[in-house]
Amino acid sequence: MAVDPNTIALVQGMVYVGGGCAIGFGAIGSGIGEGYTAREATFGMARQPKMSGEVMRTMLVGQAISESPGIFALIVAFLLILTIGDITAAEATPAFAMAMLGCGLAVGLSAIGAGTGTGLASGQACRAIARNPDCAGKVTITMLLGQALATSPAVFGFVAALLLILFRGEYGVSGVEYMPYAAALIAGGLCMGAGAIGPGLGIGFVGSQACKGVGANPRHNSAINKTLLIGAAVAESTSIYAFVVFILLVLLVGKQ
Repeated sequence: MAVDPNTIALVQGMVYVGGGCAIGFGAIGSGIGEGYTAREATFGMARQPKMSGEVMRTMLVGQAISESPGIFALIVAFLLILTIGDITAAEATPAFAMAMLGCGLAVGLSAIGAGTGTGLASGQACRAIARNPDCAGKVTITMLLGQALATSPAVFGFVAALLLILFRGEYGVSGVEYMPYAAALIAGGLCMGAGAIGPGLGIGFVGSQACKGVGANPRHNSAINKTLLIGAAVAESTSIYAFVVFILLVLLVGKQ
């Protein structure tokens, strides 16, 4: 069956929108997080010039990790843009268009909280090292732990986006029945993306205060790290809920 060229053009346009949403939203959190880290590192160097080298290394490591959610978003944006030329007539459906838009929302929105949260942890780590140079090693370990936990919601968003891309062969649905499926696909992406913002930020708050605490009282770093793990695990659960609902919407609800 012939497909209206305007329909194909519309679907291609929505894929572009999905790519723009991916990196547009995805760059917000990483930019804020990296800027905050640099701010705290600058403050620390001014306070403790002799520790400038150690603070600089901590800043660069922290910024590299804060960059990862933005890199996830960039990868998905490239994948979506490269998808344009491969869209077939069978795929030129509203379901396909909504899936690609949901893909961008999933990875882009999820990167906001993670990028900002990881920056909060590394920023306080730079400040703690400048305040108490002897605890640099312990603070760095706590920073990496907090950043790893804060990044995980963005990983969920990245996985959700990849699933939407990998299942592209399932979106060739036309007729009136496409409406619930198309709505479920974009709802799944929005659910995963928005649901990951809070956990990323929340874990970042925990990680930043853990770094501050280890800097102030390094003898109790084990207890502080244990509290960090427990608190982050509870905060992480909400992004897991979002991922479960994403799976239900995309794989079950949409095809009923």
